[in-house]
Amino acid sequence: MMSRAIPESLKKAFDREVASLHGRVPGVIGCVIATVDGRLVSSVVDNEADPQRVSAMAGSMVALGETIGREVKIGRSQFVVVSALGGILLLQRVPAERELLVVGTLARNNTNLGILLHETRGTASTIGRELDEWLAANLKG
Repeated sequence: MMSRAIPESLKKAFDREVASLHGRVPGVIGCVIATVDGRLVSSVVDNEADPQRVSAMAGSMVALGETIGREVKIGRSQFVVVSALGGILLLQRVPAERELLVVGTLARNNTNLGILLHETRGTASTIGRELDEWLAANLKG
């Protein structure tokens, strides 16, 4: 499914979720949805970050976090956090029947990490449900 263009109805639903996360969490300055192979699906970014480039790296970062978690015998990682001098980037795989997407949330350093994680997880779960519903309705067999 991700090798073709995302259907407009699904893209609009994803755009709404990204905009909602961006608008409801103080300190969030960007959000992207990317395919696991690095293609941009949806984004809202308030700074100079390039959503295309972030998307190209997001899936790889999540996969690396999962691999490291298994390697050090703590299991599959749930999310990856990049904490830098200028902000926080939280990356998480979208939970769905077919794990095709990653969501990333960019926030200021003073953003509460617990709230950021909670809201990003909720958004990822909603996106996953929307994806599963679309796939069930449109890809029989």
